[in-house]
Amino acid sequence: MYMLFRKICGVDLGTDTIKICDKNEKKYVHEKNMIAVRDKAHVIAIGLKAFEMYEKAPVSVEAGSPMKNGGIADVRNMGIVLNRLLKRYTNPVTKYPDILMTVPVGISELERMAFQQLLTGGIRSKRVALIENGLADAAGIGMPVLHPMGNVVVNIGASATDISVVSEGKVIVGKRLGIGGYRLDEDIRNIVRRRCDLSIGRRTSEILKNNLAYLLHGVPKQMKVYGIHTVTGLPVPVLVTSADVNDAIADSLKEIVDAVKITLERTPPQLAADIQRNGVYLTGGVSQIPNFAEYAGRYLEIATYQVPQPTASTVRGLVRIMNDPQLGKLAFPLREL
Repeated sequence: MYMLFRKICGVDLGTDTIKICDKNEKKYVHEKNMIAVRDKAHVIAIGLKAFEMYEKAPVSVEAGSPMKNGGIADVRNMGIVLNRLLKRYTNPVTKYPDILMTVPVGISELERMAFQQLLTGGIRSKRVALIENGLADAAGIGMPVLHPMGNVVVNIGASATDISVVSEGKVIVGKRLGIGGYRLDEDIRNIVRRRCDLSIGRRTSEILKNNLAYLLHGVPKQMKVYGIHTVTGLPVPVLVTSADVNDAIADSLKEIVDAVKITLERTPPQLAADIQRNGVYLTGGVSQIPNFAEYAGRYLEIATYQVPQPTASTVRGLVRIMNDPQLGKLAFPLREL
């Protein structure tokens, strides 16, 4: 349906990051999904500028994401962020583009209502088509989405993990787990507090995760970070090691792999046989933890691969869908959400 649209952009609406790309890949937006509001009324920044205020803003300014656990938590603020980003695709003579947007698998009734409210009244684009996350991920990886062959893609994002078994243009089995990069950040904050009596912010814990974490094997490292001592209340430095970080995130990563295993066990036998041959594909930011694919493969006893540029696979899939008439038929209108 949307192939007839005048001008269209693909929108990957993530809790941490929004990615937007036009059909011809001439303009690509990669922006933090953040908004900073003063006195609960005046928007003073969005995107990276708002993120830079996160955990540092005065009491009168609230900075945060309008999404939570992959769903829209604040429709008004989400509309403000999205409209300002989509405005980059306009000029004095062109209107806001039509959009093809991903939606998570298995969303709740409240989440569905929030999406509908955003897309019918919160944004200025007049026409909207939707596609399931798992299909966009599979298309972005280059999987034969329309073929009667079973493939599985696991997108481990900031606030949720989407597990999708894809065949013949459908998500045959899907599972959404409320564990992602933010959970790992919180795990790291908790272990630093417990072992070092230090309170650190989420931004600091994310830096520790990105620099120190690995699975199975790697070079142990350490990093000095500053936080507030939980007893004295004074700012102090401590050394955090790879061992600290790896211990912190171990249980959450095991939960993710357990969820993949359960999903595979629910997969029809004929598709499960395909997956045994084709393997499991990991995408999303958390999949970049060194050796995660090897770790998951050992536990699942199936070849497991990290895809190239895993944080961009969804938006790559949207571009492919917008340019392929057959894949375009997989998109559906908002009324069918």
